[in-house]
Amino acid sequence: MSAAIDCEKFRLRAFVDRLTQLGEVEIHEAPVALAALGTHVESSGKASLFRRVGPEGFEMVAAVSGSRDRLAAAFGVDKRDLAQEMMRRMAKPQPVVEVASSDAPVHAVVRTGEAVDLTTLPFHLQHALDGAPYISSAIDYAVDPETGKTNVGCRRLMLRNRTTLRSNLSQPSDLQQIYKACVARGETLPVSFAVGSHPLDYLAASLRLPGDEFGMVASLRGEPVPMVRGITNGVPAPADAELIIEGYFDAQGYIEQEGPYGEFWGFYGPVHPDPVFHVTAITSRSDPLHQTVLHSGRFLSRSESTNLVAIITEVQAWRALRAAGIEPVAIQSMPGTNGGAHMRLSLKRGTPGQARLAISAIFALRRVKHVFVVDEDVDIFSDEEMEWAMSTRFRADRDLVVAQDFPAFYADPMADQKGMVAKMGFDLTTPYGRPDSIEERRPRAAVSRPARRWGSLRDALADGPKFFAELMDGLASEDGREIALALDALREEGVLGRTEDGRWMLASQ
Repeated sequence: MSAAIDCEKFRLRAFVDRLTQLGEVEIHEAPVALAALGTHVESSGKASLFRRVGPEGFEMVAAVSGSRDRLAAAFGVDKRDLAQEMMRRMAKPQPVVEVASSDAPVHAVVRTGEAVDLTTLPFHLQHALDGAPYISSAIDYAVDPETGKTNVGCRRLMLRNRTTLRSNLSQPSDLQQIYKACVARGETLPVSFAVGSHPLDYLAASLRLPGDEFGMVASLRGEPVPMVRGITNGVPAPADAELIIEGYFDAQGYIEQEGPYGEFWGFYGPVHPDPVFHVTAITSRSDPLHQTVLHSGRFLSRSESTNLVAIITEVQAWRALRAAGIEPVAIQSMPGTNGGAHMRLSLKRGTPGQARLAISAIFALRRVKHVFVVDEDVDIFSDEEMEWAMSTRFRADRDLVVAQDFPAFYADPMADQKGMVAKMGFDLTTPYGRPDSIEERRPRAAVSRPARRWGSLRDALADGPKFFAELMDGLASEDGREIALALDALREEGVLGRTEDGRWMLASQ
């Protein structure tokens, strides 16, 4: 069975090669110190590939998931279709296939016992006030020892010493629940951290699902995922990862301070108690591409977590709107607002009140605070068009929806003492009941489609009132000046007229 699985197709290095072909990667050939890595990563709007990092000369990549275009490349679809493609794949489960250690590229190099040394890995200070060097790109794989349920999540790793590290288990998560139950039983919790993974694996790790989360990695890939059991802890992890850190969280519980660390709201997360993780093995490919994640900083729209979460929030919005009987044209969560606090919707023209119904449905999503609803003639992926809609179709005393006392999303800096926030909706749709006049129409450049339909200008106007562009197309004109002269000739005859919206017509009409 192992031979049937391609362990290179979803390798991180292969994806970075694809991004490079698309012009999405900034390549640094010169040596870069670990201390300077964060500044380089934050300053670029692209993914960054570093050929020589630190004294060891690590090859490292950053921000591979830091834009909608890059996530579209991961799925192989247009960036407007990401949520739809994700839902399609989630509806088609794929299997997990166990491969032998001898067939797993990530077991090409194995270090156990005294050979384990975390300081040989590129931990680095990512934000100026972080508590220590971090690896930010780990995906944790675990199996609940009590229920057998598989769990996948995203985890940061804080360097402690050569064989131990700290990790953030303070945020509510399935892994936190599993670990607390282990502590209550006096047990350790084995976990394997994959470092260097395809963006689709991170997307799966960002979900919180009731079923097999290992299987969700496969489903989002759209094909079976190869997993290999840990050399020392037996926990399966992707055989095609770049590197795996095996070990266990000890049974002592939340005993040491982890953090601070730059978080997804654009502020630092506080210092808080967390458990200690003991490393029992480090395995890797023979040529690992190390990975660091751009998380927080000045430009949240470039942050990887916010771009991943934006797609997940869009999926939730599609489902919420369909449950309310509304089929949206397009949805976009804005990554610069932590991935979901601001959401844009475009809707087909429906009945009065539809926009407010949509706003109410989206308010049910805990992460979303501000909703902007437009008609389908507005491109929600264009900041300029959204600004236009706000300035021409929104009146604050009529189109603003404000609602209070919603439970805040995790760590929302605007939550009150009770953990509640207010939400706001902006109805940027055209008011109902307005006449279909020329003043309500949006100017666009004329698209010439010359195809002769009439023998003469008089014949064209006899067919009914026409805009000038219609006359040009129907008379196969690629110029238009001759039609202007012909219109003037009809005017001199006294047979030319105009409609209220400016169409040309015969006076008898």
